[in-house]
Amino acid sequence: MHTPQLYIDQGKGADKKNKVIFDKLYAHKEKIEQNFGDSLDWGRLDDKRASRISKRFSQGGYRDEEEKWSKIQDKVIDAMICLEKALLPYINQLP
Repeated sequence: MHTPQLYIDQGKGADKKNKVIFDKLYAHKEKIEQNFGDSLDWGRLDDKRASRISKRFSQGGYRDEEEKWSKIQDKVIDAMICLEKALLPYINQLP
């Protein structure tokens, strides 16, 4: 499984800050997903220090035939580019 993601972790002792960042991005969930072009997995991970926003692809991986790898890689790379473009305007607004 391939998962392009934004992993929010400002380091040790930043548990609250990580959740604030996640919550500020989550406030724009609808617009971010619209800009991304698909739904995303929003993992606040309340029992962890970090949080993440990701897109999971269940198909593809090392178990597939090698001939499929480049198409799978292209799909994941495109998704990461789209994720960055969808999130960046809101990340740039963070303090």
